Amino acid sequence: MKRSLSVCLILAFVISIVSFRDSGELVKNANKIEISFTSKLNFNDIVKIKLDLSEKGIILNYKKLNFDDYGKLEYISFFVDCKDGFSGAASSDLNNQSRFGFFRDYSENAISPFGTGGLNAKTSK
Repeated sequence: MKRSLSVCLILAFVISIVSFRDSGELVKNANKIEISFTSKLNFNDIVKIKLDLSEKGIILNYKKLNFDDYGKLEYISFFVDCKDGFSGAASSDLNNQSRFGFFRDYSENAISPFGTGGLNAKTSK
């Protein structure tokens, strides 16, 4: 219990004092949200992504995160809930992925409205 409280306090502190850089979020248009997790992201970037999505009404929970010796993300396991019937989970060793994450396309004519895992060219249109 004390450890959970400590982690929450540290997280709140980091969020309040750190300015974040590009988080990997790619919004192709007003109707689509796409998140790519890469091995270039650090802990602050991961926190920023979660906060940005929360502001959009999307819940992102990280189940497991591993960082390398330089603080860069190397493994991620997550669950995302768009709060509109679309939710899913995925996990990956990012060293083996070129584009990994999830998307939610709100367009009426979307080829696929939601997906998690490897992101290919079709999900980016």
